Order: sequence, then structure tokens, then C-alpha cells
Amino acid sequence: MSTDKADKEKEDKLDRLERLLERLDNSGVSAFVRLSQNTWKILWLNFLSGIARGLGFTVGTAVVLAIAYKIIAQLISMNIPYLTEMLTNLIDMIQQHVTN
Repeated sequence: MSTDKADKEKEDKLDRLERLLERLDNSGVSAFVRLSQNTWKILWLNFLSGIARGLGFTVGTAVVLAIAYKIIAQLISMNIPYLTEMLTNLIDMIQQHVTN
């Protein structure tokens, strides 16, 4: 009877071990380990990700500034007394800064 219990415990342990190995295989740890051993590939991937971040930042900034410009232009066209004067001065200062 004790051998049956020991065999059952062994089977349970083997089953748990197999499930653990399957989880490790599915987690991508081996791919990460292979990648971490290749220094040039890491440098290349980091370089490409830096370019992508810089490009994303530039495009995002351009979109936000274009939207802000449209909103300010719309506010100026409403001809609200104090606000129109302030925004016009702001645009003039920006244009002077860009031309200098």
C-alpha cells in the first residue's frame, strides 16, 4: 500500500514538473536568454527603439501644436476683447522668435 502511495506521489510530482516546464517554455524565457547573450542584437534593438520613440515624440508634438494653433486661431476669430489681444501678442512673439 505504501508503494502505491509513493508511486502516486511520484506521478503527481512528475505531472507538476511537466506543467512547470510547459509554462516556462510558453513564457519565452529561453528567447530572452538567447537574446541577452547577443550584445550586438541588444544594441541594435535599443537603437531602433530609440529612433521609434524619437519619431513618435516628434510626430506627437507636431499634432498637439497643430491642434493648439487651430484652437488659438479659432479663439482669435471670435474677437473676444482681452483674449484676442493676448493671443495675438503671443503669436507675434512666437513668430519673432522663429524668424530670429
